Amino acid sequence: MKGDTIAAIATPPGRGGIGIVRISGEQAYDIALSIFRPHPMMDRSFHPNRIISHHLYYGTLVRPDTLAVLDEVLIAFMKGPHSYTREDVVEIQAHSGYAVLKAILHTVLQKGAREAGPGEFTRRAFLNGRIDLTQAEAVIDIINSKTETALASASSHLSGGFRKYLDRIGAELRDILARIDAAIDFPDEADEFQPLSVIPILETRILEPIQTLIRQYDDGRIIRDGYRISIIGRPNAGKSSLMNWLVGAERSIVTDIPGTTRDVVADSVIFRGIPVNFFDTAGVHITQNTVELLGIKKTYERIRTSDLILMVMDASCDDGALEDQLLEQTGEIPVIRVLNKIDLAPDHNNVIRSDASALPSVVPVSVINRLNLDILADRIALEIQRKTAELPSDGWIPNLRQATALEDAVVCIDRTLEGIWQKSPAEIIALDIRDALYRIDEITGARASDEILDRIFDAFCIGK
Repeated sequence: MKGDTIAAIATPPGRGGIGIVRISGEQAYDIALSIFRPHPMMDRSFHPNRIISHHLYYGTLVRPDTLAVLDEVLIAFMKGPHSYTREDVVEIQAHSGYAVLKAILHTVLQKGAREAGPGEFTRRAFLNGRIDLTQAEAVIDIINSKTETALASASSHLSGGFRKYLDRIGAELRDILARIDAAIDFPDEADEFQPLSVIPILETRILEPIQTLIRQYDDGRIIRDGYRISIIGRPNAGKSSLMNWLVGAERSIVTDIPGTTRDVVADSVIFRGIPVNFFDTAGVHITQNTVELLGIKKTYERIRTSDLILMVMDASCDDGALEDQLLEQTGEIPVIRVLNKIDLAPDHNNVIRSDASALPSVVPVSVINRLNLDILADRIALEIQRKTAELPSDGWIPNLRQATALEDAVVCIDRTLEGIWQKSPAEIIALDIRDALYRIDEITGARASDEILDRIFDAFCIGK
C-alpha cells in the first residue's frame, strides 16, 4: 500500500450545496497542490511548504494542461497520522453536481491517483491501526441508521466501547490459557493447575457476557432491520387500501377485482419512531390458478417471518372459516383482527362502537371512509411498544457476522467446560480455549482473513 494514492467522490450523487472529493496516500499533497490555486487574498499566507494541517484554504482548482478553472473550492490538508486513514489526506470541498465532481476526480486521477474501491478509505484506517474492525463496521451502521436508537448503538461501537467489552472477555480467556500453558510447559515450576477452579470464571465472566450479546443481537434486529407487520386476509377485504393508508402512499394497487394482489408488496416507514416494514400479501382463498397459488404460498411464508399480523376481515361477510384457518398459521405471533367495511355491515351501529382505551382484540374500521383508523394505529403502536420495551436500552448490539462469531465462541467454551468435567488432557482444554479466543479476535480484527475484510468493506460505498 505504501506509495499508493487513492481518490474518490465522498458525497452521494445528486444536486446539493457541497460535494467532496477525497484523496489519501503519499502523493495526496503533491496532487492537490498541482491543481490548486489559492485566492489572491491568500497569496501571502499560503505557501506549499508551510501548509497548516486541518486548516481550510480558499481558491480554485484548474486543469493542469490548460489551466482552465474547474471550480471555486475550499481545500483541507490533513497530515498523517492525524487523519482518517493515518495517511496524508486532502479533502476538496466543491459545488455539488455530477459534472463538476467527476471533472475534479478525473483531474486528480490524471495526476497519479487511482480510483478507490468501496470502503477503501475505512479499510486503510483499519489496516493502519486507527480503528478496529468493530469500529469499521460501525461506520457503515451509522450511515445506514434509520432511527436515533440505531444511531446510538452504532455510535457506541464507533467510540470503541464494544471492542473494550470484548477485550475484557479476551483477557479472561488469555489468563486461563496462560495458566494452562504454564502447567503444560513447566509442570515442575508452575503452580499446580486446578481445572475446576476456572469453571466459575468461564461461566460468569466469559460465557454469560457472550450469551448476553447474542440475545441483544436477536432483540436488536428490530432496531437494525425494522419491525415486520404483515397484512393478511381473504381477497378484496381491503388489505391493499389499508397498506396504502399505513405507508402514506399508493403502494399497492387497489381495485374491486378480487385477487388483484398476487405477490407480496413491501414498504418501509418510520412508525412512532421505529422502522416498520409493512407487507401486503395475496388474498387467501380456494383456487386452482397457478399464479394465485404461488402468491398464497408466499403469504404463508411471510406470516411465519412476521412480528405482528394484521388480519383484515370483511364486516359484510358472515363466513369466518377462512379467518380461522389463517389464525392457525400465525402460531405465537401477535394478531390484530381488523374488521373492515363496517359501513357495509348489517348491524352498522353496533359494530362501529369501539372504546380505544379498552384495546379490543378486534378493531372495527372503514378504510375507505377513514373510520377508526387512528384507533387501529394506536393498537399497532402498543404492540410495537411491547416488543421494543424488551430491547436493550444501552450496551452493544452485534451485527450478524459478530453474532455468528460469538455463537461459535460459545460452542468452544461449552466444549471447554465439558472437557474440564470429563477430566480431558490439559492440551485439549487449551485447544478449545484458543478456538474461543480466535473467534473473539475475529470480531475485533486482531485475526481476520482477507475474505472477511473483503466481505465487510465491499458493503461500503465508494468514498468512505
